[in-house]
Amino acid sequence: MNINKLLVISIIYCITACNNIDKNYLKINLDNATDSIYYSEFAKSLDYIQLNMNDSCLISEIKSIYMDEDTFCLLDRGGAGIFIFTSTGKLVNQINYFGQAPHEFTDITAFTIDPHLNQICIWDVGSRSIKKYTYKGEFVKTYRTDVLIRELVTFQNEINLFILPFYSKECPYSIWIEDLNNQVVKDFDYPKPKDDQFEFVNTYCNKEANSSYYYDRNYDQLLYITSDTLQTVYSIELTQRLSNDLRIKDPSSFKWENFAMMWNFSISPKYLLMNYYYYEQEKPYKWVLLNRNTNDIKIANNMINNMDSVQAETQSIFFLNERTWCRVIESTNPNNCNIALQIINLK
Repeated sequence: MNINKLLVISIIYCITACNNIDKNYLKINLDNATDSIYYSEFAKSLDYIQLNMNDSCLISEIKSIYMDEDTFCLLDRGGAGIFIFTSTGKLVNQINYFGQAPHEFTDITAFTIDPHLNQICIWDVGSRSIKKYTYKGEFVKTYRTDVLIRELVTFQNEINLFILPFYSKECPYSIWIEDLNNQVVKDFDYPKPKDDQFEFVNTYCNKEANSSYYYDRNYDQLLYITSDTLQTVYSIELTQRLSNDLRIKDPSSFKWENFAMMWNFSISPKYLLMNYYYYEQEKPYKWVLLNRNTNDIKIANNMINNMDSVQAETQSIFFLNERTWCRVIESTNPNNCNIALQIINLK
């Protein structure tokens, strides 16, 4: 009897453990794409915010968006800087202070917001410093960091999470946290391949007030990071992953075909939406939707709004918070410079 009980308990434990492992492991083959993923599969309603550009066509393409209560902060991919809008779409200011003065920067290498202090934070590779501004665009302060990074997340008490997704002799760390005095508070000792020469620059993180999701393209892992913890949420076996043999070669020496890189992602408690750029394909962007409750994965060539008549051509759906995502609707009229934000309220 005791042996039978032990056997039953062992079987239940094994099944539970296997299910837990499977839920953290995703196998994705982009060649299995269907035609479309539809908004109604993850969204419950849509809202729209018209961004008033005051008849000036300054934004070429939006690279990233952050929302904090009644404020939107947008980074222009074309180099026009950061645009600040109210929640009703009114333009507050444009941070395009390029130069060498203390309040200026040579490049917006990394950009985030500090929702605790209502500040915009820019890491400038030219001066190796962080520049801070109010939500009205007013300069607050600057301080050197003496680090090399690609991504920046600011937690409470102005503690910074830094991410460097490639190996550099200048920096011994990969994912770490520093305070305002440039002291390393936490080194997560996360591995980074020393011989990897390929870097794909686009969305790295989904940022919250005191945590961040980070997609590591070296290992195709989705990580969850707080001020003192790092855990793997998903390990992804991507059929189209760039092989290790090619990763150690000069990218100019091989054909960029038959592999894919994660372009953008957004997460919520119920869903994970990813978009991969598949090189040398007729339709290079491949959408992947994971139902986190059932672990069902759907892969598609198109993302279709079937909830109203407003369609978008943009290939990023931005994370705003765990309840809300956002897609940019660009005007088809060349004389209309206004941009609309399609606010996606999630199930």
